[in-house]
Amino acid sequence: MEQIQEYIAQYGYLSIFFFLALGIFGLPLPDELLVTFAGYLASAGTFHFVFAMIFTISGVMVGTLFTYMIGRKIGKPLVHRFGRYLFLSPHRMQKVEQWFMAYGSWAVTIGYFLPGMRHFVCYVSGMSGMSVRRYILFAIPGVIVSTMICILLGYFIRLPFF
Repeated sequence: MEQIQEYIAQYGYLSIFFFLALGIFGLPLPDELLVTFAGYLASAGTFHFVFAMIFTISGVMVGTLFTYMIGRKIGKPLVHRFGRYLFLSPHRMQKVEQWFMAYGSWAVTIGYFLPGMRHFVCYVSGMSGMSVRRYILFAIPGVIVSTMICILLGYFIRLPFF
């Protein structure tokens, strides 16, 4: 936790962007908490509110596109090889894909509002063959609104939680 604070103090907006863009690799804290912290830093005067918004939205979008591409390029082979360790049989994964083909576009948008689901939804979007264009069309509203909510929470609550 202290290392993250040091990076943010040293690199500012870029550290927030990169932590969020690389969030799929597992930071020691949820992305939503980091976005909320960016809002707190804006309220404390460390960050400018508009720049905090721009860098967090951009970081989240890049991170989710990265996760989508992982799902698209290597998702199925990974599930077939390691899915049994996560209780994902090929049959169960086929059911998830069928459901996702029917309702997946809206699941992308809604997934941003469910903590911990963002990367899963992005991964399955890519794995199910959803086009990049369609993915982006439904991801952008979810990214913008959910990120704004977290930033505003951090901005108005003003609790130093690190």
